[in-house]
Order: sequence, then C-alpha cells, then structure tokens
Amino acid sequence: MKIFTSYFKKLTSFYIRFVFMVLTFIIILPAEVFTQPFTNPSIVPLLTSETYGALASTGITGAANVNGDVGTVTGSIDGTITASGTNWGVGDVHTSQAQAHLAAALADADGRSSDLTIPNALGGQTLTCGVYDGGALSLASGQTLTLTGSATDVFIIRASSTVDINGGTVTLGGAAVWSNVFWYVGSSATILSGSTFNGVILAVTSITLNTGATLVNAKLLANGGAITINSNVLPVELTSFTATINNGKAELVWGTATEVNNYGFEVLRSQSLNTGSEKQNYNWTKIAFIEGAGNSNSPKKYSFVDNTVTYGTYFYCLKQIDFDGKFELSEVLEVNAGKIPNGFLLDQNYPNPFNPSTQIQFGVSKNTFAKLTVYNVLGIEVSILFSGDVSSGKIYNVTFDGENHASGIYYYKLETNDKTLVKKMILIK
Repeated sequence: MKIFTSYFKKLTSFYIRFVFMVLTFIIILPAEVFTQPFTNPSIVPLLTSETYGALASTGITGAANVNGDVGTVTGSIDGTITASGTNWGVGDVHTSQAQAHLAAALADADGRSSDLTIPNALGGQTLTCGVYDGGALSLASGQTLTLTGSATDVFIIRASSTVDINGGTVTLGGAAVWSNVFWYVGSSATILSGSTFNGVILAVTSITLNTGATLVNAKLLANGGAITINSNVLPVELTSFTATINNGKAELVWGTATEVNNYGFEVLRSQSLNTGSEKQNYNWTKIAFIEGAGNSNSPKKYSFVDNTVTYGTYFYCLKQIDFDGKFELSEVLEVNAGKIPNGFLLDQNYPNPFNPSTQIQFGVSKNTFAKLTVYNVLGIEVSILFSGDVSSGKIYNVTFDGENHASGIYYYKLETNDKTLVKKMILIK
C-alpha cells in the first residue's frame, strides 16, 4: 500500500509539473506562433463590371473624376461626373450586362467560406489574405485598418449590413494591391471626409463617397441603388516599379494600369537614411520629373536612367503628383552599385552649378579619419562639412548650403590620414 501511495504521489507530481510546463510554454510563446495564415482565396470574378469605376442601378450624382467606365441602369448621371473610360449613360446594354455580372460577383463573395469573424470596429486590426466576416463595420477618425500581404494576396471583407469609413484609414502593407481587396456590403457603404480607402466595393444597395475622402483607390459597384461621388476615385494605379544597375547606370522602370488627374512623377534618390525606415526619413533629392498621361484607362510604361551613380547603395522612390497638387510616394527600392575602389571616392557635387545648396558624396576603402572642407577662390576656409572617423565601404552624403555665400567658384577638399583630393564647384545666384 505504501509503495502504491508513493507511486501515486510521484505520478501526480509528474502530471502537475507537466501541466505547469505546458501552460508556461503557451504563455511565453508569442501569439503569432499559433496563428496560421489563411489560404489565399481566389479573386472575386467581376467580368464586364471590372472596367467600371462607378456602376450603379438607380443613378450617379456628384462631381468627380472617375477612373474607368461609368454607367447606370436607371436614373441619371450628373454632367459633373467625368470618366477616364466610357460613359455608358443610362440603360445601355453594356451596363445591364455589367450589372448582371456584378450580381454574380456579389453571390460569389457572399458564398465563400469564412476564415474569421472580426470586430465591427476595424481600427487597430491587421489582416492578411483571407475571408473575413463582420456586422456593421466601421472605421473611426484617426483609426487604421492594415491589409498586408503580397501582390497576389486576396482579401474579402464581408459586412452583413453597412460599412462606414468615418475619417479612418484603410492602408496596404507589404506589396498588397487595392484591386485584390473586395468589400462585400450587405446594404450601403459610406466613406466620409478625411478618410483614406482602398478596395473594390460590392454594395447590395448604395455607395456614398464624400468630399475630402482623400487618396481613394477604389471601384464603386452598387447593385441595387445609387452612387454619390464627391471625391476623385483612383488617381493612379501603379502596377510595377523596378530599379536595376546596368553598365554602371541605374535603370528605373514603372507602369500604371490607369490614371486620372496624373500630372507626373518626381524621381527621388538617396544614399542615406536617418532613423527608422519610413519614407520621410530618407534624405531625398529630386533628380528628374517624368510627365504623366493625365487621364488614361489603358496601361502606360515609364522609364528613367540615372547616369550619375558611382559606388555604394542607392535608394529610389517615385512621387506621383496630381494636377491639384496632391501626391503619394511609391515603395522604396534599393540597388547596389558596387564597392569603392582602392583609395577613396570623392564625387562631383550635385547639382553643379547650384543655388543655394548642393550635395557631396565621399567614401573610403578602409577605416580612417576624414575631413571635408570648402574653400573660396582665395583659399580661405568657408565651411567644414565633415570631420570625424569614417567606415570602410560606406558612402557619406553631406550638404553645402551657399545661402550666405557669394556667387563664384568654390573648392572642396577631402583629407584622410594618407590622401587628399580636391574638386571644384560653382555657386550661381
């Protein structure tokens, strides 16, 4: 009996320790270990309704530039609605066919198996690809919903009744694209002033897009009601952006699927980064402007060759600008132009001539002390731009501000422990 009791106590003690270890394991492990990504759903087939920026059943009112076709089965379309594609007007057979395909798309989206039921308050959530269910979904002012994934990931978000974006932001992370985001709305969708929205709205009844709903990338497809638009829809859809080094030059190529109100693209370049990886933390320099197509419903290709690269790592970004001055930054691309040759590197300043400031790049092939100084034509020192230890293989980028200096020729000299190099630059006011 004592042997059995002793064995029972040991067995009990073992199970207690085992349960404790399991609970500790669960508590310590981060939650994402237990969160498996959902299977990527297929795209909701829009068929002929895909060419529409605004497709309604009982009319389209407001004042806006719409990317794509517009059309309604009944009612009217205000003359202040401008389409980059075809305005099919009222009751056209093409629009009737598109409405039939929209009804099929709604049925398809509604019939998908759900991966997860999400809170109706969308703020603070981050979703990957999948099918999500909710009730009356809302996104309050100052709140953000993030949809993150690859360029092929599909998001289907279903609201059993309404969707209200009241000043909140629907943002895309990773390489996710807005045209793969489908919002099934059981009744009406409303996007109010101050909101930022991404996605294809498939509404059972109506859609309202208010003035001040900025940076809206969307298709508005209403199956049983009207559409009210008082904001531009989808200024530019950037489909690709690549940067490669070829024969000592950086070749940038990008494309758009559609454009509305596109003034053009500023090409931005940097070789340095402050703190963090946010786009605004790069020390951007505008190196080119490429004119946009204005309004276009067909794919466009653009390119630019940067002939001024030397050595080291370069960052590139596109600043897409509308005719009304609004702009949006693309993703940041990084390319490596090779290592610094033996000795050190002192680039010609850019731009040159300049007014009032210019940038100078330098680098060394070994760890050393370096000093970069600017002199006037009389040999008088006017500015020390850099003085300190530098690391092998790193490119340094400094700015000379000539705001308080007279026009003329200046010299900048790079000195290390064993080498000196001087170059000339011109300030013209």
